[in-house]
Amino acid sequence: MTEAESGIIALYGDSPRMKMVDFFMTFPKNEFTVPELVEGIGMSRTTAFKEIDKLLVNDMIIQSGNVGKSPIYKINKNSSIIYLMQKMVSLRSKTAATSQIRNKTLNTLLRKQLETIDQLYNRETMLKTELKLTRTMINEMPAQ
Repeated sequence: MTEAESGIIALYGDSPRMKMVDFFMTFPKNEFTVPELVEGIGMSRTTAFKEIDKLLVNDMIIQSGNVGKSPIYKINKNSSIIYLMQKMVSLRSKTAATSQIRNKTLNTLLRKQLETIDQLYNRETMLKTELKLTRTMINEMPAQ
C-alpha cells in the first residue's frame, strides 16, 4: 500500500484475500457487488470471484441480497474469524501506541539529560575561565 498500511495488511499480508477482508472491514456497514469490489480494491474479476468464494466458505462474508441479478456481499460481523482478526488488529494498535508513548518518554528523558550535560559542560568552561582570570589577577598583583 502506498498510504499508511492497515492493521489487517500489516498483520496478515497483502494477498488478494486480505485486501478484500481489509476492504470489507473498512466499510463494515456497506454491501458490495463484485464490480464495486474490483474497483475499490483494484483486482481482477476472476480473482475477486475466487476470493469471495473462499471468504463465503469460511463464513467471513455473507451474501446479503441481490441488486438485479448481481449478488451483494458484506462482512459477517458474527464470524469468529473476523472477530479474532479485529481483536488482533486492536491489540497491535495498542501495542504500537504503547511503544510510541514509551519511545517519546525515553526521548524526553534523554533530551533532559543532554541539556543537563550541556549545562555542566558550560559550567565547567565558565569555572575554568574564572580560574584562569583569578590566576592572572593573582600573578599581576604587586608583591607586598
